[in-house]
Amino acid sequence: MPIKIILILGLVALTLLCFTVLKSRLATRLFVLAQLCVGVVLVIFPDITNWIADLVDVGRGADLMLYLLILAVYAGALLILAKFRRLERQITELTRKIAIYEAEKKE
Repeated sequence: MPIKIILILGLVALTLLCFTVLKSRLATRLFVLAQLCVGVVLVIFPDITNWIADLVDVGRGADLMLYLLILAVYAGALLILAKFRRLERQITELTRKIAIYEAEKKE
């Protein structure tokens, strides 16, 4: 039973951290809140993951959760990479504009 309490408190703490640090849009907040609800339900009723795993022909619920975690981490990494590339392009554009401005100012 203590692990369930630890997991639920961790989920709640991470959700609150996400809300305060990210200051995101309503859709993002609702998604995070939905993740919290699903996480709490799966912590309280772990047999649900076994039932879903049986539906999709995965051996155990824990294996299913691991596979889904791998997909989530991969998607997150791709989103971070895309954001990083956008920021690089914006910095390059800004640097060019500053260089042109400085060059015109010297003339």
